[in-house]
Amino acid sequence: MAVPKFRLLDLRNDGSLAFGLIAGAAVVFQQPLRYVLNVAGAVEQEYHLDLLPALVVLTVTFMFQQYRKRQESRAVALAAEASARTEHDRATELGELVTFGRSLANALELKQIEPTLWRDLPGSLRHCRLSIVMRQRAGWRVLVQGADSPDQGLMLEEIVADTAARFAPYTDGLIEPLETKGLLCFPVFANHELIGAAVLTDDDESRDAKFQQKLMPVLAFLGITMRNAQLLAESREDSIRDSLTRWLNRRGAIEALGLELRRAVRSGKPPALLMLDVDEFKAINDRDGHLHGDTVLQEISRTVDGLLRGTDVKCRYGGDEFLIILPETPLSGAAHVADHIRQAIASLQPATMANWHQVTCSIGVAVAATAERHPEGPVSRADAAMYKAKNSGRNRVVIYDRSIEDSSRETQAPLIALRA
Repeated sequence: MAVPKFRLLDLRNDGSLAFGLIAGAAVVFQQPLRYVLNVAGAVEQEYHLDLLPALVVLTVTFMFQQYRKRQESRAVALAAEASARTEHDRATELGELVTFGRSLANALELKQIEPTLWRDLPGSLRHCRLSIVMRQRAGWRVLVQGADSPDQGLMLEEIVADTAARFAPYTDGLIEPLETKGLLCFPVFANHELIGAAVLTDDDESRDAKFQQKLMPVLAFLGITMRNAQLLAESREDSIRDSLTRWLNRRGAIEALGLELRRAVRSGKPPALLMLDVDEFKAINDRDGHLHGDTVLQEISRTVDGLLRGTDVKCRYGGDEFLIILPETPLSGAAHVADHIRQAIASLQPATMANWHQVTCSIGVAVAATAERHPEGPVSRADAAMYKAKNSGRNRVVIYDRSIEDSSRETQAPLIALRA
């Protein structure tokens, strides 16, 4: 704790006391002063000197010099105090920026960026109406919507998409904002690549150089975090997607089916499964080559894409086998969809392929039990029905029946088949 300074007199509060002390001292020292003045007068007369005026000049000069020193000391103290305050503010801002960067480093998914931004954004920027728009393969989308972003009559994605072409390339981290429709758009870079844009209301504060200087490291952190989250999402997406058809692979299929089974426990409406296998696909590869075989698989996936709902899940289960999950679909409806797919594939005739031969498929249909939780059960049943379709002549749809598991009962419980 600072120790208070002790002063005998405080002229701001003890002016009358000081005046009284000076007057008393003059009375006390009246005779000695008169004697000194008389001596000084005698010296002046004897030696012809202007002693008193010289003393007055020296006294005034001394007092002025002391005053200047005091003012300079005070100015130095004020400057030191201001410098200390500035350094303290900088240290505070740096600490907030470090906290912000650390929090963003832990945001591994895009959905985690917005809460991190509003929670740990440096205090000097926390009041600004900041929106973040991210660049993706399919276009632009709003990642962070400013709480009070002005309504410009157009979506922020469209505004940024129109502005992005005018952004200057990355230049040593310098931000060159662009004004459009009453907004200021700041580019966000990651590894010298434009990855997004920060959007603010175009006002005096947003154009202030100090404000933009504080915004630059924040946008740098955001760019790195957005790119890392994108790469992580793309990596995960690639790990569960088939590179040829862009459908889910076997791993993605099991995850998706597990999710549908858990949902069915709550809703009481289990999903149906279609296991599709291309007939004599090995012969197609042997006759026309593997590149032709890949084209066949792509044509089949594109055809099936156009026949299913947006909620249906499509998977390349392996090789020439495809698994299709139909959420909340009864067995009869799944059989109808399966036969529709079978007919569409048999009718395929791509105009771009002159050496196309007819392709057919065999499809097995099964439905999960209401309380079934493990994907292996319904997948194995649909797979068994599909093999029954192939063994029964191909180019057909077979609905799973218990007779598949017990061949001894096959004559008593025949399979339901939709033949070509």
